[in-house]
Amino acid sequence: MGTTAKNLVIILGLITVAFAGYFMFMQQDATTLSFDVNDQVLQNMLTNSQVFIERRQQLERIALDTSFFTDPRFASFQTYDTDIITQPIGRSDPFATVVPLPTDQN
Repeated sequence: MGTTAKNLVIILGLITVAFAGYFMFMQQDATTLSFDVNDQVLQNMLTNSQVFIERRQQLERIALDTSFFTDPRFASFQTYDTDIITQPIGRSDPFATVVPLPTDQN
């Protein structure tokens, strides 16, 4: 490796290290969460957490009775739907000329 290439690699390495150090230094303030600075934020978080816990406990107390689905009256229901006839969509060749359909006109 020539001296120019070595110097270029060293300079790029130093720039990368400097950029990473600057980035980590600037992110240091963003990652720390200080609760003693703003007690209102802490109170809101605790209140929201308590509401979440209470709602979870209410949902855990719910018991669904699924015996309705095994009832013979429910199982004896019949469906009265009709089958949908599949029809072709579009044309097989969209660039082909359109041939008029024969009509019943005399």
